[in-house]
Amino acid sequence: MKPNRVGKNQKFTQAQKSNTLLFTIVGILTVVIMIGTYFIVANGNKPSVSVNTAADIGQKMNYSSEIKLEQTKVESKVENGQAIVTSLSAVKENKFIWTEYKANGKRIPLTAFIQPDGKVMVAVSFCEPCKGETFHIIGNQIVCNVCGTVWDLQTLKGISGGCQAYPPEALTYSLNGDNLEIPQSILDAWAPRV
Repeated sequence: MKPNRVGKNQKFTQAQKSNTLLFTIVGILTVVIMIGTYFIVANGNKPSVSVNTAADIGQKMNYSSEIKLEQTKVESKVENGQAIVTSLSAVKENKFIWTEYKANGKRIPLTAFIQPDGKVMVAVSFCEPCKGETFHIIGNQIVCNVCGTVWDLQTLKGISGGCQAYPPEALTYSLNGDNLEIPQSILDAWAPRV
């Protein structure tokens, strides 16, 4: 009986193995993964930083949160290798326009609107996953008329809906007199993101 008693005694008197190091490593890895995931998701919906908004109306714009502003259809044209999307005057007057580029076998729906900070944004008028080509503005948000996805009008960051990662794609344009122009080569090379 004595040998059995010694074995039991050792069982209770020996130092227990500590799992503290293991739990610390797992905890640190979990925090690092969570922080990394946050930054990936938070930066996923930002518009391209290379977008150049050449035109500015000189004052801030506040849209009604009760009245939907629909796109006004205008004609565009191509001259000297430049697609003239619209005029700054037409954007100031209508605030939100829709047109289309048709040349070289391509057809691309385009839009131009005044952002809340007063700058004029020119973009492809296309919600790629649902194939919607028209939008409306309500408050300071732009909404797809097909799927109802909502983006912030200033940043084009997704707010709600199924197509949040695909806002109207902002395009760099130039202001030539009163015309908002995009090189035809840019539009000819454009392709949907999905």
